[in-house]
Parts: sequence; C-alpha cells; structure tokens
Amino acid sequence: MIGYTYAGVEDTDYMSLRGPAGVLYDIVVDPVYRRQGVGRMLLDATINALKAKGAPRVVLATAERNIPAQRLFDRSGFRRTMIEMTRELND
Repeated sequence: MIGYTYAGVEDTDYMSLRGPAGVLYDIVVDPVYRRQGVGRMLLDATINALKAKGAPRVVLATAERNIPAQRLFDRSGFRRTMIEMTRELND
C-alpha cells in the first residue's frame, strides 16, 4: 500500500456553520511515493466517491505548517473557510 484516504458524508455541522458535506478526514501517502501524483489521484478518487454519495461539497482540515498538503488542496480547488485557534494552558 502506498497511500489511502479516509472520508465520509456528514449532515449539518453547526459548530462549523455548514450544511451537509463530504468530509476528508485523512489522506496519507508513503513518503517514498510523494510528489509523484499519488496524492492527487487519491484526492480525485475520494472527491468522485463523495460526489457519487450525494455530497454537495467536500471539506477538510490541514495543519498550518503542512504546506505541501495545502498546495495540493489549493490546486484541487479548495479554499480556506475556517480558522482554528489554540491557546496552551500550561503556564
């Protein structure tokens, strides 16, 4: 196995202020196979599967520092819609 995605279709998410959507929970590509189009193929296949299940949109989250993933998602037509903020409580 060189990679996988994990996704599903969810109903309205009031915390995220959005209606029903396909949600990409995870996309993983073995480091040896990165930058060879594997991530893009997995992403395209997942989007098509979610669309076939009736998802009107696809949402995902990625780490602020994960620039390679953000580039993949940007090139695939995703746009930023949410900002997560964190405050550490260990003073």
